[in-house]
Amino acid sequence: MVLNRVLCSLFFLAFSCGMLLAQAPATAHTLHTGPVTPARVDPAGLKTIYTNLGPSVTDLFNDTSGYEVTGPNNSLAIPEQWIALPFKPKVAAHVTVLQAAIGWQSGTKQVKLGLYSDNAGVVGTLIAGGHSTNLPTFGTCCQVVSVTIASTAVTAGTQYWIVATSNDTNAPDLTAVWQSSNEANYGYNVGQAGWSAASNNWPGGAAKGTIP
Repeated sequence: MVLNRVLCSLFFLAFSCGMLLAQAPATAHTLHTGPVTPARVDPAGLKTIYTNLGPSVTDLFNDTSGYEVTGPNNSLAIPEQWIALPFKPKVAAHVTVLQAAIGWQSGTKQVKLGLYSDNAGVVGTLIAGGHSTNLPTFGTCCQVVSVTIASTAVTAGTQYWIVATSNDTNAPDLTAVWQSSNEANYGYNVGQAGWSAASNNWPGGAAKGTIP
């Protein structure tokens, strides 16, 4: 059984409509439920622009915990929740693939991944994005969700965000988990109240593309 709880020790910036504080994001925990399946992390011919996945293709992320990614009609009866992972390219590059360690729980198997700008330390506007219906089950390792986007230039040392959202038209019942890489910073948007920044376990993800 998946157990959900609210994190109470987050440091965050509040931005909401009529709310004094941003609601902390829902998390998920489970036992490992399947065999370890090695993943091919690097699409052929592409370079790694950013990753917190690893250290190996059989140990890419923590498949027992993570952050809920939900549509408005999710099976947990919690507010719609989106999750974002920040990164700064070390060199100028072009991003063509976004990856996230997202596992499916229930509902329609479709999730959107987008490359977003930064807005003073929280998620800004969508630059490029796409969707995937190929979601592995939560609690299994180590397949990742991969989305191909239009080749997008990114600047060295500038912060960007990989954002996972539901498709409220085609998959409003999505209930999924962005599984953790056990690092430290991420962003969240609960109930469409606005983006906030937090310090805790990072969701696992990567950006691939061409350099330069």
